[in-house]
Parts: sequence; C-alpha cells; structure tokens
Amino acid sequence: MQFRSTGIRLASAVLAVTALGAGTLATAPAASAAGSASTNPHDYNGNGSTDVLARDADGVLWRDDLRDRPYYGLIRTETTTRVGAGWGAYKQIEAVGNVGGAAHGDLVAVDGSGVQWLYLAKGDGTFAPRLKVGPGWQGYNKIAGGSDLDGDNRSDLVATDSAGVLWFYKGTGSYAKPFGTRVRVGGGWQAYNHLTAVGNIAGTAAGDLVARDTSGVLWLYQGNGHGGFSTRVKIGAGWGAYSQLIGAGDVDNDGRPDLIAYGTSGEYGAHVYSSTGNTTAPFTRRTTDLYKYQGDNYSSVA
Repeated sequence: MQFRSTGIRLASAVLAVTALGAGTLATAPAASAAGSASTNPHDYNGNGSTDVLARDADGVLWRDDLRDRPYYGLIRTETTTRVGAGWGAYKQIEAVGNVGGAAHGDLVAVDGSGVQWLYLAKGDGTFAPRLKVGPGWQGYNKIAGGSDLDGDNRSDLVATDSAGVLWFYKGTGSYAKPFGTRVRVGGGWQAYNHLTAVGNIAGTAAGDLVARDTSGVLWLYQGNGHGGFSTRVKIGAGWGAYSQLIGAGDVDNDGRPDLIAYGTSGEYGAHVYSSTGNTTAPFTRRTTDLYKYQGDNYSSVA
C-alpha cells in the first residue's frame, strides 16, 4: 500500500540526523552516560518513556517521544524529532528491543534485496551506523520483534514465510550475531495479515504475540517460555480499521507493555491500547494526540 504525505511534519527539539551508512561496527556502542539501562524496550533516548518511530512518504524517519503517563486521560506526545533520511530503502522497519547488548532498544530493517540490517540505539535518540545481519530475509512476509518469547530476558524475533510457517529466532544479546539459528514453530500463519510482538501482556511465562486475521479479528498467542505459544485466545473484531499494530513497551507507566494501533482516518490517527493483564480482555483503548490528523502519512510505524 502506498502512503501519501498530506501535510508538513512539525518537529520540536534538536534535529538528530542519522546516515544509513554501510559500514560495520568494530565495537559495540557504549550505554548512555546519562543514566542506567532503560527498562522500556521502546525507549531510544534514555528518559524512560516510549518513543515511536514513523517513516513518511519521503523516506524520512521521525521519532515521537510520548509522556510516560496519561495527562487528563490522554496519552500525549512530548517531542517530535527528525532522525534522518534514506529509510525508504527498507521494506520493513521493526523495533526489536535490546538485541545488541547495550542499554537501549534497537531496530532491524530489511532492504529490497532481502538483507537485514541492525541499528543499535545510542541512548540519545539516534542510532549507530548500520550493521549487516545477513541476506535471505526476502523469504519472509512478516517479521515481529521486541518480545522475550523464551523467558531468558532477551528480545527475540519471529518471522512468517510465504507458506505460512512461523520461525523463531532466539536473541543472543550480541551485536555481532544478534539472532540464533531459526527454529520452526508451526504452520497455518498465512491466515494472518499482521503479526505483532507485544511483550508479556498476560502475566504468563514469557512474551506474547497478537495476530490479526483477514477478517480483522485479533488473536492473542501467549508465550510458553520455550519459544512457542499456548492455544490462541480471541481478543475481538474490528482491528482491520488499522494499517499497523505496534508493540510499544509500557506507554502508561503501569508496569505492563501496551499496544499502539495506527492508520485510522479522521482526527485521531492512532490509539493506545493499555494492557490489563487479563487474557480474555487484554486491552483498554485510550485516546492519544500521537499522529493526530496523520492517519495516512506514514508507510511504516515501529
């Protein structure tokens, strides 16, 4: 789907430009000197609150820093910062949590040739020059990262291929080789058109996935602590109204990871779904000014 920019993106704070860069890293980036490691895998500047990344039609990546708690019931954007240009080269950009061993959450991006690249967060809202993970990712139509699926306190990655098989990539904690050898989870995942790693929203053994089927019904897959999942639980219908679902870390500062849904028309371009800890009704919808009147501006949100 082609997204068209419908307005000028207003940015506050300092511009932080990151070049794509094809070089590899000789050493891992140090943790930010400003503080200790972040507890939010979606925090890129070390202030503890969720950051959301969005790519516009010109290939520019933007970072929105959300306040760490609701303000009169509204999830508000604190600042918007330009990260850099050139991100149109990628088919998919995914926030994967801390996979490189530094203090903050990282990104992976898959280019048009199927090569996956790793961007290690520097802790100031910018990213180190990209590091090549490897080729062959064109065989997958969906990837989802940022959730600890096997209970070892490291973020993992899953991917679905064209045959509908789900594959598990264990996070290693090393930037030199961030993922282990893939392990087959199971088939039948072609029934879903969107897959999101949401963290442990149900209070079970490990991180969870949500998957949206072609009818717009969202399903919860609870992690079993071994890289697999329990029998799916129906969350509800109507999720086809959104173009993208993002596992966003703890947005509202209640100790549970939350979900951001993007791509609706009208005033509110996104909604925050706070997790409840209840497996049968895992989310409560909150209003946010994130992407207000910008529901069709971005081709990728992570």
